[in-house]
Amino acid sequence: MKYQPIFDFSQVQSYGLYQRNDEFNDWQLISDSLRNGIELAIEQAMDSQGFAFKESSEADVIVTYYVVRRSARSFKTYNRGVNYCSYCLTNSKTGTRAERLDIKAGSLVIDVIQPKHRRSIWRTNYPLGLNEKDTSIEVNAKISFAVAAMLKQFSQTQQWIASHAT
Repeated sequence: MKYQPIFDFSQVQSYGLYQRNDEFNDWQLISDSLRNGIELAIEQAMDSQGFAFKESSEADVIVTYYVVRRSARSFKTYNRGVNYCSYCLTNSKTGTRAERLDIKAGSLVIDVIQPKHRRSIWRTNYPLGLNEKDTSIEVNAKISFAVAAMLKQFSQTQQWIASHAT
């Protein structure tokens, strides 16, 4: 996980998702069922942690996601779209900016975006382990588990930063 240490995470009370007609949805080609499963899992995880859902134009942060395929080009397009700057974010494990996240094909990436600048202020990833033979129930279970684990880290980041504020 990486985060922007100068962002005031303690002020985040609401979140949003980009609308289906937003350019965000052009950055990756995934099925509607996969998109729906990811967005539902995000809503469940954020709601369970006490964040209120709002329209993206009114939310404190926007939650975005990307399923990493083998194409580096499309992932670079997504990174540009969320204004991701690896060096600008601090790695939570090492405390350094230079340390990159290990993101492999088949992983789900979640970014929390500052709406005003459409810039990533927090990122994590998780290997989904999806198989072609997985049923829709199995796919949704893997997505729900991964999203819940990842967004729990967002809440923990918020608490950690608040406890270490000067």
